[in-house]
Amino acid sequence: MLSANTLNQIIAKAWSDDRFRARLLADPAAVLTAEGVDFPAGVTISVVENTATHLNLILPAPPTDLSDDQLDGVGGGFGWCFTL
Repeated sequence: MLSANTLNQIIAKAWSDDRFRARLLADPAAVLTAEGVDFPAGVTISVVENTATHLNLILPAPPTDLSDDQLDGVGGGFGWCFTL
């Protein structure tokens, strides 16, 4: 499981260590496993990096256990945090 604390530590390390960031981008599963993150069998992972001119939008898989009416009532929030 990837906790928020672990994720923040990995991001901070990638920001401060160019070699770590390059390895994380090239082979995220191996790097995250080495950092103590476990993944279920058959799960792949990708790491992408935003730049000053390119913003990645992650589109989550739709939930499979909610009806259309329930989905209409789901009110999650998110925030944009970037500078172009």
